[in-house]
Formats: sequence, structure tokens, C-alpha cells
Amino acid sequence: MADQISVLVVDDKPQNLLAMKALLADSGLQVITAESGPEALEMLLVHDVMLALLDVQMPGMDGFTLAELMRGAERTRHVPIIFLTAGSQEAQRSFKGYEAGAVDFIYKPVDAHVLRSKVAVFADLHRQRLLLAERIVEQDRLARVNALMLGALSHDIRSPLSVMMLNAELLIRQTDSPSLQKAGARIKSAASLLGRQVDHLGSLARRPCELLQLQPVQADLATLAAQRLDVESNQAVLWSPPAFDRVGDTAGEFDVELMAQALDQLLMQAATHAGDGSLRIQVDGGAHRSLMLRISFDAVLEPEAAIHLFGGQEPVSGMSSAQVGPGLQEPERVARAHGGSLIGVSRARQGTMFELLLPRLQSER
Repeated sequence: MADQISVLVVDDKPQNLLAMKALLADSGLQVITAESGPEALEMLLVHDVMLALLDVQMPGMDGFTLAELMRGAERTRHVPIIFLTAGSQEAQRSFKGYEAGAVDFIYKPVDAHVLRSKVAVFADLHRQRLLLAERIVEQDRLARVNALMLGALSHDIRSPLSVMMLNAELLIRQTDSPSLQKAGARIKSAASLLGRQVDHLGSLARRPCELLQLQPVQADLATLAAQRLDVESNQAVLWSPPAFDRVGDTAGEFDVELMAQALDQLLMQAATHAGDGSLRIQVDGGAHRSLMLRISFDAVLEPEAAIHLFGGQEPVSGMSSAQVGPGLQEPERVARAHGGSLIGVSRARQGTMFELLLPRLQSER
């Protein structure tokens, strides 16, 4: 990696350039030299440098002007700059240099030990940045591969689940035996629950959008949901008091303010599309590591509303889709910022449901 790291030295005196190359000869770095500001700008067009050592006092374009031009170009905006100066260590000169983008000053005559030490520090930082960038690229590649594999697996799982649900429905309708009807209902319920879990996995596998900054605290999701129902703005959009159900321990760690905003938006969308029907709200804390909030109503969404809330992707064989549309984008951002997910479904004989899944503890994300 050292062979790829270059240092630019700019000085109008050739003997100074030779001295700097000699001082850095044992550093393992490629030393690029230029005798003027315009020549340095030409070098920067074809070379990537990790550090620029600029002489302050040069005829024509001085070091400060060159530094300002480097800061104004996207290619060289983040290149660290050390000024080389034979002038006095005046505060005004130093201040002007820092304004121009300097990270440090070295005063002539140059102390070889100081120069090598400072260059070595920036070289190490550059190597670390390169390594971090490589790891980010690799993690991004692995995330895309995982998302692709999980998406394909989710599709493969949904297809047999759809068959199970359809056969369970046939069993319920075509048998007169109460025990068989009960067994069919259990199969259908279990297949539906498993389908939603697959949808949450698909949602979690999606590449993350710009995440929100969280301030998680210990709180109770059911208590927060009940409080939001009492807010005047939410009361105004509800036709009737929703049926509210709390299951198990609903305490966990989450950002109360962001979660309140997500609840308000889910309530508004549900109340808008439920018409004069009543809402059902359930906060389920029965799982050890997760919390689940469900908002449901009997009405089935019109196609335009379904696209607005759930996106344009068609569900597979009647199963729900992990995609959400613009109408649920903000609540989904809140869920995913917590390490959770948001899914929804709307179909005949079952109505419409929004389901928000959260990890119980942020430390277990």
C-alpha cells in the first residue's frame, strides 16, 4: 500500500525540492515535486496525493493561494496541507495559513525528525482511511448479496405458505367436522404469522436509507400508544375509540419522540383509510427480544391507496409484501433506525393491517 501513497512538495527553489526528496527518501512514499503553484495544480490533476507540503513564499501564486484553490476543487478538497515557511512565527501569518486550509506549519530550516514524524502520522492516517474504505465497500457488497439471497429465500418461502393458507381455507369451508375446522384455522393462522415474519426479514434485509439519530430511553410502547390515542389531533381523525389490547411485557428501549411521530402517522393513515370502521390496536410484548405494534381495520384498500401505502410491488399469491410506499415512508424510517421494520397488508376477508416490529433492547440490535 505504501507504493500507492504520494506526497506533493511545492517550492520555487530546486535545491529545496532535492533536500525534501532526500529527507523523505527512506519513508517508502512517492515524492512528487513542483516548482510553482500552476505546476502543482497540473500534478494534482493526474496524481492522488495523501499530503501536500507547500512553500508559503513563492513568486506569482503563493502557497496560501494554492491552498485555497485546492480547497475549492472536489478532487483535492480533503488533502491535508502543511505549509513550509522561512518567515517569522507571527500569529497573523499562522492564522491566515489555517484559514487557507493548513493543518500545520513547519518552519525553515526544516528539522528532519519533525518532518518525518509528521509525514509518517499522515501516512498512517491515510492507510487507515484506505483500509476503512475497503471494508465499507466489502460490507456494502456483502449486504447486497445478503439482501438478494434473503429476497429470493423469502419468495421461495411465501409460495408454499400461500399453498398452505389456501388449503387451510378449503379445509375450513369444505368440512363439517368442528375439529378439522379448528385445525384448518390454526394452520391458516400459523401460516399467516410465519408469512409476516418472512416479510419483516425481507424489510430488514433492504439496504438502509439515511437513518435518524436516536435518543433511546427505557419506556413502555403500550403506554405511549395509549397516550397518543388521547392526543387531540389524533382524536379528531378517529370515528370511534379503537379497540386497544396489550399483550405481555411491552417495555423496551426506543426514542420516545420519534416513536410518537411514527404512531401518529400510522394512526392518521389507518383512520383515513378505515372510513367509518373502527380500528384495532395491539401492542404485543410476548416475545423475549422484540415488541410488535399492530394497527388493523376491516376495510380493504383501493388500488391507488394500496400503492400509496405499500408501493407498487404485487404480493405473491395473496401473501403480504415487505415493501412500503410513500405513505408509510416516515414510520418505516423510524422503525429501521431502531433496527426494526414496518410491513403492511390489505386483502379481501382479512382487511388491512400495519405491523411495526422493534427490538426490545437497542443493545441487542
